[in-house]
Amino acid sequence: MSSLVPRKSSSPPAIWAHFAQQAAWKDWVIAALLILNALSILVGARLAAREPDVVMVGPDGKSSYVARGVTSAALLDFIAEQKQQPSDVTVVHFTKDFVRLALSANSSTIDATWSEALSMMGEKLRVRLREESDAKRLLESYRALRIKSAVFVEDIVLTEKTKDLLQVKATVQRTKSSLLDESRAGVQEHLEIELVERIVARTATRPDGLEVVDWHFAQQVAPTTNAATVSHGQ
Repeated sequence: MSSLVPRKSSSPPAIWAHFAQQAAWKDWVIAALLILNALSILVGARLAAREPDVVMVGPDGKSSYVARGVTSAALLDFIAEQKQQPSDVTVVHFTKDFVRLALSANSSTIDATWSEALSMMGEKLRVRLREESDAKRLLESYRALRIKSAVFVEDIVLTEKTKDLLQVKATVQRTKSSLLDESRAGVQEHLEIELVERIVARTATRPDGLEVVDWHFAQQVAPTTNAATVSHGQ
């Protein structure tokens, strides 16, 4: 009697066929994802390279949107040139800060304020004034006098402007008084300061895009004593 011997099948088990199909499906999914990523990168690069549209701001502060496609070449050139130009508000802010630092000679803070004022100057002016102050021992003299100064900026006017330079006039009222004796009357001065400011690239150390390259002042009125208390500058 013959026995039945099971015949081996030449095809792989069904589970292995399923694994093969699944692996092929994963390959297609990975390929599709790579293509989508490449397309996303391409679209992002195109959008990043696209120039922005323009928003025009009028004198009253009202903004008007202008699509870049309808702007003229002259307007676009003007906007590109104005990107580094400080506004009038920036000029006033920068000048006021500099004048306060340069003129607020307090015996207790002169080292910090004078150092900060020097940092707002151009290199040539900064080096020259630092050498002069060191040679004349100005900081030591101010510390020994034990005085304080109250500065009130009355007016700042932009008198002349070129592409790279600004000429600014500041009118200041300064009152010097004793640090040790508050009852003593202060000495009041009315000063007019002429400054030349240079437009520079905006950086972390030059956020306003300005630096002082020259400044001098002339006393307008003879100093007077003033017993009234004078508030600090604006």
